[in-house]
Amino acid sequence: MGEKKKKEKKEAKAEEAPAEEAKPAKKKPSGNPLAMFNQQQIQEFKEAFAMMDQDRDGIINEDDLGAIYQQVGREPDKKQLKSMIGEWDGPLNFTGLLGLFGENMSGTDPEPKVRDAFKMFDEKNEGFLAEEYIKDLLMNVGDPFSKDEIKQVWKEAPIEGGKLDYMKFVAIIKRGKDEE
Repeated sequence: MGEKKKKEKKEAKAEEAPAEEAKPAKKKPSGNPLAMFNQQQIQEFKEAFAMMDQDRDGIINEDDLGAIYQQVGREPDKKQLKSMIGEWDGPLNFTGLLGLFGENMSGTDPEPKVRDAFKMFDEKNEGFLAEEYIKDLLMNVGDPFSKDEIKQVWKEAPIEGGKLDYMKFVAIIKRGKDEE
């Protein structure tokens, strides 16, 4: 069979094949994630991992993430949990978590991602969160902020009537006070 006919046959098969949906690429382990961080950072990540690994099996799964949501008073969305876990290729163990952090620490998250993190707590999608609720989260969940750290953050935070305008706050975080 001539080269031209082979090429035509391949093209015809490609046209008949159903189009596949584009799927986001999953993160894969690359290199040694332990080499990306100093000892203090690794210890902090170990503590964070231990907090997330609710069932203490050495793997962060959908149930673990769901339990974290519930601890902060949120009802977890199964699709969102599945998507979060699905970002990593294979079981998300401690080394995998370090790999994810390492890949994302080459700069800060993009503005939409930071905004979406705040939106997770905004059940009514108003663009505002209660000042006391945010203070409570910062002082009691994860690596707690001290009262002085809260005061420092609140100096720059757009708070009016006891509500934090997180859309403006994200703009300040990402672009500075003058460019909000």
